[in-house]
Amino acid sequence: MERIGIIAASVREGRRGFAFAQWIHGLAAKREGVAAELVDLRDWPLGAYTHKTMPTVAEASYAEGTIERRWADLIRGLDAFVIVSPEYNRSYPGNLKNAIDWLWPAWNHKPVAFVTYGGFGGGARAAEHLSVVATEVRMVPIRDQVNIRLIGLPLDDHGMPTEELYAKRAGAMLEELVWFSTVLREARAARAK
Repeated sequence: MERIGIIAASVREGRRGFAFAQWIHGLAAKREGVAAELVDLRDWPLGAYTHKTMPTVAEASYAEGTIERRWADLIRGLDAFVIVSPEYNRSYPGNLKNAIDWLWPAWNHKPVAFVTYGGFGGGARAAEHLSVVATEVRMVPIRDQVNIRLIGLPLDDHGMPTEELYAKRAGAMLEELVWFSTVLREARAARAK
C-alpha cells in the first residue's frame, strides 16, 4: 500500500487550492493500492526554521509532542507526496518553504508531484522552483504535473476543475508517482537492512 500525502500549501482565506487538493486526494484515493492522506498546511503553522543545528541533525532531537516532532512523524510515515500550490510572485508560498525546511531525512528518497495553479502559466514557475528545492532535500520530482490556469477555469459546485484535460494529466501524474513510490519504498527498505 503506497501512502501518499496530498499537501495543500495555501493558507490564505478564500483559497482555491484546498478544493484542488481535495480533488487530487479523491483521484488518488480511488487508485488500488493507495492510501491517500490530505495534509492541510493551515494545521501546521511551523514558521521559519530557527534551530542552531541543521535539520539533518536536529530532526531526530525534536521533543515529543511538539509541532516539529509531529510534522516529522507525519512526513516520515508517508511514501510519496503531491504538493498543491499556488504561484505567488513567480514562486510558491513561504509557509510551504518553511514546512519543507524543518525536515531533511523524512523527505529523503521519496517521490513528489506538483499540482499548481495561477494565471496564464498555471503555476508552472512555482512547480519549477519546488522541483529544485525537492531535489535538494533528496526527493525525486515527477516529470508529469498538473498546472491549472485559473483564467476562465470551469469549476463544479465544490470548486474542483471539470476540464477533462486536467483529469487526464492528473491520472498520468499519479500513475508515475505510484510507480516511483513503490520503487523507492522498496529501495529504502533494502538499504535499511
